[in-house]
Amino acid sequence: MAISLRGVEKALGRFRLGPIDLEVGRGERVALVGPSGSGKSTLLRLVAGLARPDRGRVYIDGADVTGVEPWRRGVGFLFQTPALFPSLTVLENVAEPLLSRGVPRGEASRRAAEVLERLGLGPLAGRYPPELSRGQQQRAALARALAAEPPVLLLDEPLTALDPPLRGEVLPYIYEATRGRTVIYVTHDFEEATFIADRLVVLMDGRVAAEGRPADLFENPPSPRVAHFLGYSNRLKTECGHLYFRPWDVAPGGRYRGRVVAVWYRAGRHEVLAEVDGQHVRLLLPQPPAGGYVEFDVARGRCFPLE
Repeated sequence: MAISLRGVEKALGRFRLGPIDLEVGRGERVALVGPSGSGKSTLLRLVAGLARPDRGRVYIDGADVTGVEPWRRGVGFLFQTPALFPSLTVLENVAEPLLSRGVPRGEASRRAAEVLERLGLGPLAGRYPPELSRGQQQRAALARALAAEPPVLLLDEPLTALDPPLRGEVLPYIYEATRGRTVIYVTHDFEEATFIADRLVVLMDGRVAAEGRPADLFENPPSPRVAHFLGYSNRLKTECGHLYFRPWDVAPGGRYRGRVVAVWYRAGRHEVLAEVDGQHVRLLLPQPPAGGYVEFDVARGRCFPLE
C-alpha cells in the first residue's frame, strides 16, 4: 500500500477525528468527501505531516512516517489557494521545490518547463503570478506540486476558490496530471470527486461513514445520511419506510401527487418544488407542470427503515 492509516485519531477542540483506518493502493486515486467540518482536511494534514495524530500510525510506502517532517515524506501538496511566490516567475515557482532538494538549477528549470508544458502553461513560464488568471495560478500551483514527481499527491479542495467556469477549466488538467499517481483528493463536491477518483471515502463527524467505487455508493448508499449527502435530497414516507430519491430519478406517472409550490428553468429542464403529503420534494422534469399539481413516479430510489 502507498498510504496506510491505522487507528489514527486527532482531537481539535471539541471535534474528534477517528479512529480512522484507511488504505490507499499505489496508483489509486481516492477522494475524501463529506460535509464541511467532517474532518477531511484534518485527515489530509495528518498524511502530509502538517499535523500529528494523538493516536495511531501513518505509513507511506511501508515506512512509518508518523513523526517524520512533511518535507521528508515525499508527498506533493496542493492547497485551496495557489500560494505562489509573487516575486518569482511561474518557472521559478515550479522549480523552487526541486532547488530546495538540491537539484542543479539547469536540471530544475528543465523539469519545471516540462511540467508547465504538460499543463498548458509553457507560454506563461516567464510571467509572474499576479499576471495570471486565477485558473492559471492554480494550474501553476499544481505544476509545482508535480515537479518533484512525488510518489503521493495530496489535494485539499483545490477548486473551492474558483468559480464554476474556472473549475471546468482546471479539473481536466488535474485529471490528466494525476493519472497513474497515488492521490488523496479532498472535496465536498461529489460530482468533482467522481470525475477524479477511483474510490470514494465518505467522512461524517470524524468517522468513515462509507467507502467504495463511486457507482456503487451512488446507486446503493448505505445509510440515510450518506444518501442525502450523495444527492438523494427527497424523502417520502412509503410502505417500504422512508424512500430517498434524487430530483432527476422521477418518471411520468400518477403514484405520487403534489401541490406545485414553485418552478424554475434549469439548463433544458424544469425544477419543480412540490408538497407531497406535507413533505417538500424537488423534481427535475422535461416540461413544467400544466396546472397547480404534479403527478410522478419514482423511477429509482433507496428505501431505509423508519427512524
